[in-house]
Amino acid sequence: MKMGFLQTMELAWPAEELKKWKSMKKAVYLLLPLFLYYVVHDLAQIVLWGGLELMLSGNGGALKEWLIQNGQTANGMVSGIAILLGMLPIWSMLKKEALPVWKKKGNVTSYGVLAAIALCVSMGVNILFFQMGITESSAAYTRVEEAQYGVAFAIGLVLYGVISPIAEETVFRGIIYNRMKRCFSVKLAVPLSALLFGLYHGNTVQALYGFLLGVIIAIVYERSESFAAPVIFHAVANVTVFTVTYRNGLRDLNSAVAIGLAVALLFFAAGLGFWYLKLCETGENKQIIDK
Repeated sequence: MKMGFLQTMELAWPAEELKKWKSMKKAVYLLLPLFLYYVVHDLAQIVLWGGLELMLSGNGGALKEWLIQNGQTANGMVSGIAILLGMLPIWSMLKKEALPVWKKKGNVTSYGVLAAIALCVSMGVNILFFQMGITESSAAYTRVEEAQYGVAFAIGLVLYGVISPIAEETVFRGIIYNRMKRCFSVKLAVPLSALLFGLYHGNTVQALYGFLLGVIIAIVYERSESFAAPVIFHAVANVTVFTVTYRNGLRDLNSAVAIGLAVALLFFAAGLGFWYLKLCETGENKQIIDK
């Protein structure tokens, strides 16, 4: 029985089968998850804001007053719901594509080290970006920053520390990276998935930051063989930066002190990275270098 288009695009086809596909079919196979997520996410936002408009047109005096005072928080809440809805059409793909959520060995130590690496890398890179003037050079990023840090702190923690990492890792590592590995190779899938992840953010600052983190997260995923690993890394990185910079924390640092701190954090992250790789090896995880 011949499968339909969506059924074909949903399956985790082996590399041997994908080699027979034409380039256009491969491109659709790789990008369809992101497209479906985008479409449903954007439609959900339109519907949710439309529903709010209807409520306001009725007896919505108290709601209108709250929205006026908490516009960015409301936007964050709507965005969070839309993100969750955007995951619905690709959830079945994730279950077919993603590696086991938890490994049976070395969880506590390896995930603790991974969280420390994420904290050091995210802070080190963000401090350097700020000191080099990169974050101030993009008007598009400035608008995004205002929206991100305009939400209530608790809402921001849930949105950036839980919802966004799960959704973005589902799309970019759980599905797209795994498919790229089989279409190409690990050595190509790592930078290509990271590039797509960076471009997805839509501005130069986040594109560069997203690419750097995307490379690290893909390697972490490959070495850990656990989908929980990239989610934890992403979540810790987001929460760290959001918490420290919520009240403009990075702007209070002396330039020389800031650069020294950033370099120290990145060197420490590198040391932790070697330890993490050893933990992965003792946990009988795969070697990315050999692929």
